[in-house]
Amino acid sequence: MDIQVIYFGNDRSFNTALLETCQVLKVPYGNIFPGETEIVSPSSDHIAIVDESLLNGNSGFLPDICRESNLFLIAVSNQSQELPPLPEAINPESVEVLTKTENQPLLKKMLALYLEHLEYKMVADPQVNVHELIKKNHRLTHQVIRLQEQLNQVDSNLHNHEKVIEAINHISQLSRQINCLDADKIATVCIDQIPQLISARFASLYTYNTEKGLLHLLRHNHPYTIARVVVLPEQPNLPMTIAVKQKKLLLIKDFTEWEKTEDSIINRMFSRNYETNSCIIAPLVSGDKILGVLNLADKIGRPCFDSGIDLPPVQLLCEIIGSAMSNIELYEEVQKRAQSDSMTNLLNHRAFYNLLDKEVQRARRYGNNLSLLMLDLDGLKETNDTYGHRAGDAVLIHVADKICDCIRDIDVAARYGGDEFSIILPNTSVSDAVHVAERMVNLISEDPVVFDGHKLYVSVSIGLGQYRSDMTVEAFMQESDAAMFDAKQAGKNRVHVF
Repeated sequence: MDIQVIYFGNDRSFNTALLETCQVLKVPYGNIFPGETEIVSPSSDHIAIVDESLLNGNSGFLPDICRESNLFLIAVSNQSQELPPLPEAINPESVEVLTKTENQPLLKKMLALYLEHLEYKMVADPQVNVHELIKKNHRLTHQVIRLQEQLNQVDSNLHNHEKVIEAINHISQLSRQINCLDADKIATVCIDQIPQLISARFASLYTYNTEKGLLHLLRHNHPYTIARVVVLPEQPNLPMTIAVKQKKLLLIKDFTEWEKTEDSIINRMFSRNYETNSCIIAPLVSGDKILGVLNLADKIGRPCFDSGIDLPPVQLLCEIIGSAMSNIELYEEVQKRAQSDSMTNLLNHRAFYNLLDKEVQRARRYGNNLSLLMLDLDGLKETNDTYGHRAGDAVLIHVADKICDCIRDIDVAARYGGDEFSIILPNTSVSDAVHVAERMVNLISEDPVVFDGHKLYVSVSIGLGQYRSDMTVEAFMQESDAAMFDAKQAGKNRVHVF
C-alpha cells in the first residue's frame, strides 16, 4: 500500500533519522519545517508526525496534510511528559504518541508497527479490532524501548570500562617513571600527572612518620597554604587519620553526607577554595607499613569522583608508589649503614672525609666560615684495661651522644678512629666553634658513664681549626689534629685553637 510519512517539526537530527529509516522501509517521506510553505504533496494515505512543541491548540497552526492524516503521531522527547491540548480538528482516536529517537533499528521497529496499524485500519476487516491491535503493538513498542534503554546502559557501562582500561594503559607509562629511587621524581608524578588521569584539580603528597604519627607535606599544587605537618593523634576525625588507621583508600563524594555517616565534624576552613565537595584520600602502603598519603581533590567537570572509573587507576598507582617509596627507604637505610659507624651511629671515616671535601669546596666558592673539631678521649685505654672493652664501648657511645646534644642539624659528626671523633661546623666562626667545643668538654666530663654499677668519669681533648681559602683538605685536618695534640699536651680535658 502507498502510505507516506510526513514530519512537521524543526528537529533536524530526528528528521534525518526519519528520512533514513523510511528509505530502509521503502516508504515515501516528506518534511515540513514550521513557517515553510507546504511543498509536500502527500498521497491520499499518510502518517503525520508532529513535534509536541508545535501544538498550541490552534488547528489553523497545522498544515492541512497534518489535519487530514490517517494517523496523527505526536513526537515527544520523553514518554512521561504531559501532552499539550490537541487542536479541535484532530480526531483523538487517530492520535498516538511516538518517542523520539535517533536509533535507527528502534525507530524502524516503531514506524513498522504504526504502518502495520494503518494497513489494518485501511482494510477495514470487521474481524480486526484495530484499537486493541494498536494497544497490543504499543505494549510491544514500550518493551522495545525498555530493551533499548537497557542496551544504552550496557553501552554506558562499556564506555566506562573503556575509560578504566585507557587509564590503566596510562598507568603502565607512569609506573616506569615511579619505579625509581628518586623521591622528587615520584612526587612530580603524584602532583602533576595523576590528577590529570582522573581530572582532579588539586593534589598533595605527605610522607608518614610511623613512630610519631606525623604526616609531613612533601609537595602540593594548591594555590594557597595547606598544613605542612599533620599530627594524626590530635585529629582522630580527620579523613587522613581514618584512611591511615584503616590502611584503606577513602573516597568522599560529599563531605556533608560523609560527616553524617561518620558522626563527626571536621574543620574545613579551606572548603571555600574548592569548587566541589569530593576527594580521594589514598594511603601509600607497602606490606603492612604506611609510607605516606596522596590526596586528590576537586573533580573537574563532575560533582564528585566515581568509584567505578576513578578508583581503580588510583588504587593501582598507590600500590606502585608505596612499593617505590619503600625501596627508597630501604636504599637510604643501606646507604646510611654503609656510611655509619655501627657502634655510635655517627658517620664513619670515609663518609666524613667525603663530606668534609664538599664543605671545603663550598666554603672556598662562597667565602663562608668553616670550622673543624678533632676530639680525642682521655684515658680510654685505662678504662678498657680496668673495666673491660664493653665498658670502653659504653664510654664511646656516651661521648657520641653528648656530641650530638651539642651540635646543629647542619653540623656533621663522625667517629674518625678508635677513640677519635671529628665534627664539621659549616658557617661557624672561631669564637662560635670554641663555644661549641667548650660545651662538649664540660658536658662529657660532668656526666659520668654508669657501667656495671660503676660511675666512669671521662674527659676529652679538642683541637679547633678554621679553614682558609689557600688550604687543602689535608692541611685543614692536620692543623685541627695538631691543635688537639696541643690540648692533650696542655693537660687534657680542654679546647685548643690552632
